[in-house]
Amino acid sequence: MAAMLRSPVLSFKVHIMILASLAAYLSACTGRTPEQPGDMPSPKLAELINSAIAREIAGMDPAVLPGLLPQAGEQARRWLQEISQVVARCRYGPGNNSKSNLLEYDIVLASGEQITGVYSGQRCYYPAARPLVMRVQFQGGQVREVTTDGRERERPVDASLGEIQQFAERVLRADWKRSPTRYFRAAKSSDDVAREWDVRKP
Repeated sequence: MAAMLRSPVLSFKVHIMILASLAAYLSACTGRTPEQPGDMPSPKLAELINSAIAREIAGMDPAVLPGLLPQAGEQARRWLQEISQVVARCRYGPGNNSKSNLLEYDIVLASGEQITGVYSGQRCYYPAARPLVMRVQFQGGQVREVTTDGRERERPVDASLGEIQQFAERVLRADWKRSPTRYFRAAKSSDDVAREWDVRKP
């Protein structure tokens, strides 16, 4: 009888040990908990991001990007007015140096809609440099405030410009994927393509 009473207790302890081992294994695989943005305001980062966004919009030229609509820049400004905040964060923790530890953006719109996991174009490789984990608050289509843990001050401004420009590009182009007809001409139908072979002059 005593053995029967102890059995559930042992089973519970074994279960807890398995869960603890699994948690430790997952923590090792993911490189600990992903970093969250700090709460230190960075006015210079806000200024630099606004400038980078302005450059991206100025570059939305149909002559450079065939198929882009002339009103693409204006639509991009409307898109920015919909954004409440963007968080730049790594997929995994600082101890994960694999290629799958990507720097991603989570976009929150004023409507409450969330667009998560927007790929930045780079990975988080901490041995080389700590990625720019930050919270970017928008208001009226402009960056109002950026908060970090102060890590941007560890590197010269010029060393961060590429990452900042990349942020501006990917946040703007998130709406290209979300609403392509706002930015690009509609693709030709199969009938239009076939007709072009009949009427196109050399």
